Order: sequence, then C-alpha cells, then structure tokens
Amino acid sequence: MKNLSPAERDIRRHHIFRLCITAIEILLITFVVIAGVWLYQSVGFAEDWDEHEDEFIIAYAICTKGDRVNIRRFPNTKHEPDGYLEPGDLVYLDGKKRNGFMHCVGLNTEAGEGWVHRGYLVYDPPEFVNRTGVITARSKVKARKNVDGKRTRWLKPGGTVKVWYWSDTWCVTDCGYVMSKFIELDGE
Repeated sequence: MKNLSPAERDIRRHHIFRLCITAIEILLITFVVIAGVWLYQSVGFAEDWDEHEDEFIIAYAICTKGDRVNIRRFPNTKHEPDGYLEPGDLVYLDGKKRNGFMHCVGLNTEAGEGWVHRGYLVYDPPEFVNRTGVITARSKVKARKNVDGKRTRWLKPGGTVKVWYWSDTWCVTDCGYVMSKFIELDGE
C-alpha cells in the first residue's frame, strides 16, 4: 500500500469495507433462516403423512408400570403436559408428526387433541400381564428407554425379566422396552 496513490488507497479501503459488509449480511441471513426453521419446528406446524385426512390410525399407549404417557399441546417437551394417557389407552392418530411426536385427536383433554411421543405408542393393544419372561434370543438383546429410544442396557440370553405389559411387537419390562419376539413368558 506504500506505493499506491491516495485514490487507489481509497478504492482498496472501499473494497475491504464492502467485503466486511457482505460477510455480515451473509451471517445475518443465515441466522434468520436458522431462527425461522427453529420457530417453524417448535411452534408445531406439522406435515401430513397420510393422503386421506378423514381416516385415522389407531394406536395404544404403552409405558412402564406406574407411569403415564404425557399429552402435550405442542410437539416438544418445553411446556407442561396437558393431560396423560394410562397404559393401554386407545388414541387416534390423524397423520401429523413433528419432532418425534404424533398428533392425536379425540383425547380426554380440554382441547380434545394433543401430541404424544411416538416412543410410547404401539399399534396393537397391550395387555397387563405381570409375569416373568425369559430372554430367548441367541445373542444379547437391547432394552430401550422407549420404543424408539436409545439402548439402556443389554440383556443376556436365558436371563429373566419382569414383564408388565405385552403387545405383539413390544413389551415393557423392569429393564425397559424389549421387542416381544425376544421374550417368552413363563408357562407358555
């Protein structure tokens, strides 16, 4: 810059200034887009997965012994629950889903609808069994936090667990959620 004329220095400063302004504009636009996506997801706008709006999918609540499944006004855990489902309660899914939550209608809440996390829903009726089960798999089996949840522990073949609720796909044990095909109930 030592050999540049004052006019050339001014032009160079102007170009550097414009580059900085452009970088700031890009950062602001990126921030606005990210904030918009976050707001879109957190407010609870949902997409339909089913083309037939007048048809409902039937599901059942399933949870550990003594627990209840939360019904929420929005598809997130930021707000207090509006109501609860007991294990085995029937819900009607209208096809909307967001953030791992399923939209349910015809609920026993003030609004009559709400969001339930999909990890606590099964599509066949669970039955309370309160029996002992034996792990029948050839290798270790995952016990999960919920149907869609992360593994909480491994269960060894031949080990026993206390089974509280049983459905054709999942069962709720004292160790967590386990796929029913890996457990044989005592006396069967």
